[in-house]
Amino acid sequence: MRFPTSLTSPFRLASSFLRHPGPLKLLLAEASVLLVFSRILLIMLPFRRLVGLFNITCDPGRMDAAARERQRRQIGWAIGRAALHLPGQTVCFPRGITAQIMCRRRGIDTTLYYGAKTLPDHGLTAHVWVLDGEVGVVGHEEAGLYNVLATFPPPS
Repeated sequence: MRFPTSLTSPFRLASSFLRHPGPLKLLLAEASVLLVFSRILLIMLPFRRLVGLFNITCDPGRMDAAARERQRRQIGWAIGRAALHLPGQTVCFPRGITAQIMCRRRGIDTTLYYGAKTLPDHGLTAHVWVLDGEVGVVGHEEAGLYNVLATFPPPS
């Protein structure tokens, strides 16, 4: 007997989750919780109230370049995987907020970029991405297509 897709999805999610080593499970769980938290923040609070969260900086951690690169890649991976399995649509803005929070918790001071472009069929469209210096964490693959409207924190 085959179950409907809606019932097998939680089983596939659990099976996929259990295949990962312990540290990656924790990272996936953290990304999932923060993605949901970020989506709620975006629904409940006006943008002007969120700006303070985006402008928080951190004390840079003492990690070598290889460890920093590994952390960035794992955070981006965890956010992408978690977003695929959450109900509803987890677009670039909650992913960016989540990436910034997760990076800063690890001593990686990132910048959240907010950009826009005009598409002939859709009009004005916006995108959010997060960079650690010049290196992308999330959303950076499409960043070159957008005009930067704001950065958080702003350049000093």
